[in-house]
Amino acid sequence: MPSSATAPSKTWRWVLPWSVGAAALALAAALALTVGPGEFALGDVLELIAVKLRGGQLEPTAEAILWELRLPRILLALLVGAGLGCAGAVTQGLFRNPLASPGVLGISTGAAAAVILGFALGVDEQGLWVTPTLAGLGALTMLALLFGLTSRRQDLAYLLLTGVALNALAGAASTVTLAMFLDRYALAQKAMAWMMGSFDGRGFTQLGWASGPILIGMVAAWALHRPLDLLVLGEETAATLGVDRGRLRLLAALVVGLLVGTSTAAVGVIGFVGLVVPHVARALLGGAGHAHARLLPASMVVGAALMLGVDTLGRALTPMFLAPGALTSLIGGVFFLWLLRRQTEEPT
Repeated sequence: MPSSATAPSKTWRWVLPWSVGAAALALAAALALTVGPGEFALGDVLELIAVKLRGGQLEPTAEAILWELRLPRILLALLVGAGLGCAGAVTQGLFRNPLASPGVLGISTGAAAAVILGFALGVDEQGLWVTPTLAGLGALTMLALLFGLTSRRQDLAYLLLTGVALNALAGAASTVTLAMFLDRYALAQKAMAWMMGSFDGRGFTQLGWASGPILIGMVAAWALHRPLDLLVLGEETAATLGVDRGRLRLLAALVVGLLVGTSTAAVGVIGFVGLVVPHVARALLGGAGHAHARLLPASMVVGAALMLGVDTLGRALTPMFLAPGALTSLIGGVFFLWLLRRQTEEPT
């Protein structure tokens, strides 16, 4: 009798927070539609969405502002934030280090280096598909180099150090490329805009081709929750419990590469989300924060909320627009220093 009585309460304790979180996120997205040029109250936005979903026609100005500009931007912010948050949880679980982030593998830096080279050569002017293609190729190249250089070593520390080195090399490649074209001010502007990340000019096209890879990556990440939990016990212990370290390392890096590479291809480089989000998710989950079956979905929700909030704040600070990547770097840099100080002050 006690077991049957407690089962509904356990289910309720699981369902209620996620339901509240999803409702809050939906409300935040609706509020974000009201931010920016053009006067739209929340009630008007909800009414216009209902009309559109019923197949009705909106007034042309409202159609252009809400449906064609703001809605895909908000949905893409939610998608990218969820993907980067998930990638951060996987990275920290893989390296068993709360200071680790997807950026240490050099994937986004490699994507940026390829894009900046494309800007310098002018190939980005051949079509809208060129820049995301270059970003994808850059991310894949970094992954190939990472696996090629670490294929004979199974320890994660070597993988981490190799990623840090490749990250530095890709950053240097971008700097050298820009230094060779110092006289081209337009190139520097485009490169800076890409390095700061932005949802400006992104629409349903970017949302369409980015949704599949990011959703697949998040599902694949959740499928790794059990071996990531076992890895917390230590590499040797996890191996005795049936975890194939080489296979886990490969799959986790591919998942992180898919999530970060696709996000970077869609909106540019947005840093520190993968570092900050898992810590916030663990704080919200409390004692359940170390179980990846809950941590990964929580990181997706927190990442989506953070990215939506950052982008909305950047749009609200008019006429001084702040790129999301700049805001996340500011927040993440302060958070990293606080986290580092906290780690050093903890008794050993």
